[in-house]
Amino acid sequence: VSQALKPSQWLSVQELQAIPAVDELTLERLENMSLEKGAELLQQVYHLSQINHDVEPNFVPSNIQVYVPKPNGDKIVAPINEMIQRLKQKQNFGQDEVTIIVTGLPQTSETVKKATRKLVQAYMQRYNLQQQQQQAQKYNTESEEDNKRQRTSSEEDYSEQAKNANTNTGDIIVIDLGSTLTNYKRYAMLDIEKTGAKIGKWIVELTSELQLPHETIHMIGQNVGAHVAGAAANEFTRLTGHKL
Repeated sequence: VSQALKPSQWLSVQELQAIPAVDELTLERLENMSLEKGAELLQQVYHLSQINHDVEPNFVPSNIQVYVPKPNGDKIVAPINEMIQRLKQKQNFGQDEVTIIVTGLPQTSETVKKATRKLVQAYMQRYNLQQQQQQAQKYNTESEEDNKRQRTSSEEDYSEQAKNANTNTGDIIVIDLGSTLTNYKRYAMLDIEKTGAKIGKWIVELTSELQLPHETIHMIGQNVGAHVAGAAANEFTRLTGHKL
């Protein structure tokens, strides 16, 4: 590439013809390939994209879907520009911590869906540990001796976590950026700075409208969502002078 080699000098004509168009290169297609084949294909596409191109990222999602999971399994779902009004109607939202998760891969993939679900469940469990433990004790009519005999090691770990939990409660907001990245081209061309700036401005509005102290807001990013979360936090700091 550095010597401006023609593609035919490092790939045969047959190999070049076999490379799919970027619009056809879905994450599901990659996921169904072997690791070696998928890596080889991505490498070929990457090198092709570098030849005589000055590529600028230009994809900025217009209205990302956001959801707030509830302990009972339900969700509050709305586009990002409507979510703050929805949260205003939710009693006691943001009384303790608020963790904002920015996804970075589309939820159409079962692997991604499972990873996102496990991440959200981990925070739901953390934020409800002590509350769940109290409910369990309330409805527990068995003797302490029976409890000890029936208790599993995982339940003991759970109780220990509840005892050591830093907070009693918390809320989770999932900004589902990943589901706007419906093909590889969008993923590759995502403008991280502009997308992050939009989310950063939204968090400023969120903290202002709901009167949330910035110290209680935490951000987590998945995959490319981690870079977007960083850009959002930088924009929040630029606008407010505070760090998340």
